[in-house]
Amino acid sequence: MPTRYGLGPAGECICPACGYITPHSAGFPCYNITCPMCGTKLTRKQ
Repeated sequence: MPTRYGLGPAGECICPACGYITPHSAGFPCYNITCPMCGTKLTRKQ
């Protein structure tokens, strides 16, 4: 059975609306984090 992998533990989460950046935490997808500045869901910075 195939296993899905993310982009790894390193990297950053970024808000597409206001540009807020926070370090990515392993086990917590960026899309589950809400920006504390504007309330938008964060995305993973490639």
